[in-house]
Amino acid sequence: MRVLISGAGLAGPCLAHGLRKNGHDVLLLERDPAVDARAQGYRIHINGDGDAALREWLPAEAYEQAVATSCVAGGGVSMAGPDLRHVTEIELPPEARGITVDRLTLRRIMLRGLTDSIRFGAGFSRYELLDDGTVRAFLTDGSTAEGDLLVAADGFNSGIRLQLVPHFSVTVHSTRLIYGRTPLTARARELTPPQALEGFLGVVGPDGRRLALAAQRFRRNPADLGLPAADDYVMWGVAAPAAVYGPGFFELGAAELLGLAAETVADWHPSLSALVRLAEPGYLVPAGVQVAERPELWPPVPVTLVGDAAHPMPPAGISAGVALHDAGLLASRLVPGAPLLDAVRSYETEMLDYGFAAVATATRNHAGGH
Repeated sequence: MRVLISGAGLAGPCLAHGLRKNGHDVLLLERDPAVDARAQGYRIHINGDGDAALREWLPAEAYEQAVATSCVAGGGVSMAGPDLRHVTEIELPPEARGITVDRLTLRRIMLRGLTDSIRFGAGFSRYELLDDGTVRAFLTDGSTAEGDLLVAADGFNSGIRLQLVPHFSVTVHSTRLIYGRTPLTARARELTPPQALEGFLGVVGPDGRRLALAAQRFRRNPADLGLPAADDYVMWGVAAPAAVYGPGFFELGAAELLGLAAETVADWHPSLSALVRLAEPGYLVPAGVQVAERPELWPPVPVTLVGDAAHPMPPAGISAGVALHDAGLLASRLVPGAPLLDAVRSYETEMLDYGFAAVATATRNHAGGH
C-alpha cells in the first residue's frame, strides 16, 4: 500500500513511521522548503494517548531520543490573576499525564528518520479520485503524486478537508494570540513565576486578556544526540480580544508583535511584561482561534483527516496529543490489511467521537482560562 501524507508536523511523521515499519510505502508532502524553514512551535504537552502512539509507532531509538530531550518533570497546571498574588492549582485527570517536549526538537527527531520519504516544497493544491480506486494529489511545485490513500495532516486550514468535506463548519473566534519564547537566562529566571518554571501557569485578566507561561528545561540538550543545540526557554502566549490588537494584526512584523504583546500586559505584575520584552524576535508568531463543529460522516473515499485538519480546537494543551492519537489509531486500522475503505471508515468513526469530545473540552478550558 502506498500512502500520501500531506503535512510533516507531528502527526504526519508519526503515521509515516508506523506505516513504514510495517512494510508500507509512504510519501510525506510538506509545503515548507526545509525542516527549519519557519518557527514550528515551542513547548507542548502530549497526553497519555499521544505518548502511547509515539511509543508504539516510532522506532525505539527515536522514542528514546524524544524522552531524553523532553522537559524536566516538575509542577502541574496553575492559574493566577494579573497581580500573581493568589495562585490556584488545577487538578488534572490521569489521562492528561504524558510527556512534555519541545515541538521543534521532536519534529527533527522524527523527520531525520524519514529523509527518503519526504518531499519538501510540495504543498497540497487539489486531489483527484482515479477510476482504479487510487488518488492523485496535485502539488504546489507543479508535480503530482499517486497513492492508495491520501491523509490530510495539514492543519487548521487544510486544503484537503476543504475539498473532502466542503460543508465542514469552522468558527473563527475574536480572540487573537501572540506566541513567543524568552531564553531562560538568569534574569529571565528571576522574572518567571515559580509555577511557570516548574509547570504551566495561566494568568487571567477580567477583560479577556490572558497570558500562558511555561518553561522548557531540556533533560538533555538535543546537541548530545546530533541535533541542533537548543537552550532552555520560557514559552509564552498573550491572548486578547481582536479589538485590543487592532486591524492588520496578522501583517505585523516581529518587533511590532513583541511590543504589542508586552504592552498588552503592561498594567499587570511588572515581571510579566519585562519577561515578554526579553523574547527572541525570530520566534514571534501571531495566531487566531478556530473551533470546529462535528460534521456528518462523508462518503467513504481513499482520503482522510488527522489532527487539526480533522478537529480544529482552541489552544488548551491537548491538541498535539489528540493528533498523535489520530495517527496511531489510523496506523492500527491500516496495518492489519483490512479492505482500505473499511479500515478508513472504522478510523473516522472512532476519531470523530473522541476528537470532537476533545474539541468540547478544549473550548470549555479556553473559555474558563485553563
